[in-house]
Formats: sequence, structure tokens, C-alpha cells
Amino acid sequence: MKSGTVAIIGKPNAGKSTLLNAFLRAKVSIVSRHPATTRFRIHGIKTTQDYQIVFIDTPGYEQPKHQLGEIMKRNVLTTVEDADVILAVCDGTDFDQKDNEILLMVKNSKKPTVVVINKVDRLKKSELLLVIDKIYSEFGFEEIVPCSALTGENVEELEKTIVKFLSDGEILFPPEYTDSLPQEYKIGEIIREKVFQQVYQEIPHSVAVEVEEVRPGDKNPQMLVIFANIIVEKESQKKIIIGKNGEKLKLIGAQARKEIETLVGKKVYLQLRVKVVEKWRERPDISRRFGYGSL
Repeated sequence: MKSGTVAIIGKPNAGKSTLLNAFLRAKVSIVSRHPATTRFRIHGIKTTQDYQIVFIDTPGYEQPKHQLGEIMKRNVLTTVEDADVILAVCDGTDFDQKDNEILLMVKNSKKPTVVVINKVDRLKKSELLLVIDKIYSEFGFEEIVPCSALTGENVEELEKTIVKFLSDGEILFPPEYTDSLPQEYKIGEIIREKVFQQVYQEIPHSVAVEVEEVRPGDKNPQMLVIFANIIVEKESQKKIIIGKNGEKLKLIGAQARKEIETLVGKKVYLQLRVKVVEKWRERPDISRRFGYGSL
């Protein structure tokens, strides 16, 4: 039996979370067309008769703009140090200096590396060949795999390439596991995804979600009761999320509740509140309270 950990790294919006979900054929990491959605190190676990791969989806690698950014960057670097294999994901439609910096960092790590050129469904063959030639000639990586995480094109071949670098050994998680994220964090991530979908343009990255309580219902134990806070940094942002007559918050809650019910397999009562915590991204104590840096 082969097994090992695989760090998925790349710049924001390279398609890392979409790729993780494609490997597992399930939604483990939230996705958004907007950059810098992922904040945790998400463990996605793929187990077959022959191997177990523990994929680690990391935040987008970029220069920090606040204390939360520092925590996220450290998460990426720590994951690279600890992983058995590196999956360096590049956006084939927007290969730039940020990709160069990431590939140089990975090369210096001297870890077994597979370079993924993602979003080939949006590339002409001539454009793809130019990116491949640049990566090979400038960095010397031999394992370069084009794919589309969105359509699934060549994802199976990419997985076969990863398996070649795994070592014989015991599996790291029970075979029935598909992820290692605690339930309350999964719930919080679903809520945050729905906030992103509704108000991203107005409030790009100052949103966090804190799940205060998850418990069976008093009158109906088969129902799950969830109390959660949507955290923002300004009073004006709070008003945007609540919306006129509370309509925006109701929509976020309805969308989140539907997906959470699918996750937990039972009816859910979800109560959301919006709270202001000024400059929370500059306060590591607050970031840790939301789980950033601890997972």
C-alpha cells in the first residue's frame, strides 16, 4: 500500500480548491471565482485499494497585507516543509511573476514536485506549449501535467503521476475518511462561501464566520440547531450583509442551510447574526479563535 501527503500550492485563484474537489469527486473545500477564498489547510483524503493520498489544499501564496495574511503564508510554508510531494498549480491563462516565485520556492525545497498547468479548457494548444516550455527551460521540472480542474480533463492522469512519488507504508487516515476538517469548521466554511457569493464585490476579504453552537433541537432531537456569527470589520459592512429589511442575510441563511442539511443528513435550524469586530485580521488572537493558523 502506498501513502503520503501532497501539498497543493499556488497563487490565489489558480484553481487549487477546485482541483482538490475534482480529485475526491466531492466538495471538500469551498470554491469561488474570486481569489484568496481558502484560509485553512484543508485535508482531502483519497483512498483506493492500492494507495491513500492526503491532499492538503493551502491558502493562495502571496505577500501578506495583514496579520491574517502572515498566518496564511506560514501555513503554506509549513505545509511545503511537511509534505511528501508538492503539487504546484499554475493558472495557464495567467502565468506570471507570482507563478515564477512559487516555482522557485518549490524548486529550492527539493521535494518531489508535479507542476500542474490548470485551466487548459481555456487555452489554445500553442499557448499551452509556450507555458510548458517556459516551466521546463527555466526551472527544469520534468513532471508537468496540463489539466482542467473545472471540467475534469486529465485529472485522472495527474493522480497517476502523483502516485508514482508515494512511498510504501501504512495509511494515515481510516479508509472511510474523505477529509479531516471538524464539522463546525465545515459549517462555517459553507456559510462563508454563501456570503462570498452574495456580497463579494462590496466586502472582498474582511468576512469570517464563527460557529458558536451546534446541538440537537430541544423539541426535535433529529433536527440540528446551529448558531453562527458572520464577522465583519465595519458597521457599513454589517449593513451590506443584512441588506434591506434583512433580505440579504435571509438569502445567505437559506442557501447555507440547504447545503448544511446535505452535509449532516438531517434538517437544520440555522440562526445567523452579523457582528462587527474592528480590524480582526490584524489580531492573531481573533484569527486563532476562528481557527485560522490552528488548522
